[in-house]
Amino acid sequence: MLKEETRNCAELSEKMLNEMCLDGYSCKSVDHHVKPIYNTLVKYCDEHFEGMYSVKAGESFMMMIQMKNQSKEQTDLVRNSIERLNHALTGDFHWRPSKQRLKPYATSCYDEIVARYEDYLIQTGKTTANTRHHVHLIARFLSHMESIGITDISMIKAEYIHERFTAANDKAGFHKSMKMFFRYACKYGLIENDISLWIPSVPRCKPVPSVYTVEEIEKILSSIDRNTCLGKRNYCIVLMAAKLGIRSCDIAGLKVDDIQRKEGIIRVIQQKTDILVEYPILDEISTALEDYLNNARPNSCLPNVFLTKPRPVASVLSTQGIYAVVSEAIARSGIDASSRRHGAHALRSSLASQLLAEGKSYPEIQQVLGQTSPDVARHYIRVETERLRECAMEVPGFSNEIMAYFHERR
Repeated sequence: MLKEETRNCAELSEKMLNEMCLDGYSCKSVDHHVKPIYNTLVKYCDEHFEGMYSVKAGESFMMMIQMKNQSKEQTDLVRNSIERLNHALTGDFHWRPSKQRLKPYATSCYDEIVARYEDYLIQTGKTTANTRHHVHLIARFLSHMESIGITDISMIKAEYIHERFTAANDKAGFHKSMKMFFRYACKYGLIENDISLWIPSVPRCKPVPSVYTVEEIEKILSSIDRNTCLGKRNYCIVLMAAKLGIRSCDIAGLKVDDIQRKEGIIRVIQQKTDILVEYPILDEISTALEDYLNNARPNSCLPNVFLTKPRPVASVLSTQGIYAVVSEAIARSGIDASSRRHGAHALRSSLASQLLAEGKSYPEIQQVLGQTSPDVARHYIRVETERLRECAMEVPGFSNEIMAYFHERR
């Protein structure tokens, strides 16, 4: 029966990419690794199967890939991507390849701390792959500390971190992982002072933030079908990202009790900064939330506001799920976003840019975004600079008479 099923390849692939994000895969990894495979597959099906996908089309595509003698890792990735679509033909968009044996963490006297830190990262919405990357680095560092006689985390000094930083190949990755870990250690009382402040930073060029105009954001919101349960949920998510600038991780972590209707505020302790931000419940957000909570949210004892579709039981919508919701809404709106980011952060950047264009001060923008420094607004002023460059008139070249004048005086 499986082989008789056929679906439009482009539509099936697009739905699969969104479902992978909703299932907790890193959307950046999906875009980087899986999307190019499906783009190639769509072109292949257009040329050989009139744009339709079937198991037979998948097998034919796989044979073509194997003839290219790609690496085993890349071939396996293509094979898994094809297998996902084969299951999707029958409506199963949640197939996963059998789990491979995971590389164990480096062991030391700090194993209990490492285990608790891993749980903490997962609870904050980090993907499994991202979590394991950070924990592997921390476990190796703590194992090294034990090898030089440092068996108590409170005995670790900034000079030891600096020494390992100097030897690290990926200094930016080392800096990020260490900063995250020692902030966590200080927050939960494992150390008295946050020694992450002494970790050398790695200069990097920050890209100009992606922004959408007010008109484009209205198109994005209008593209969401609010007659369905998922549509009611997704409309709330996009609205909160666009109108309040709330980060995707904070939207995912939002609890029902955080919504103070009588006081007219939404209380959020930001995961990134630990700052308490009180957002006003705008009328349109209040209406959308009431519609979702009363008519669309699955019955669940979970405290979080935004939940997945029951399969058969609803679960908390992850940070990656929030990204997928916003990304899909932007795609459905028909806006050309090929050169811009697609997630909630782009809507947050858009709000900051809009406030800046309206003449709001840096401290005011800082307050809205819940940032620790007013200098953050300077990051968004670059958007306006880029727009000015686009409007700049081309400098005219010298006339023939002027050029002749200079040649005469050589």
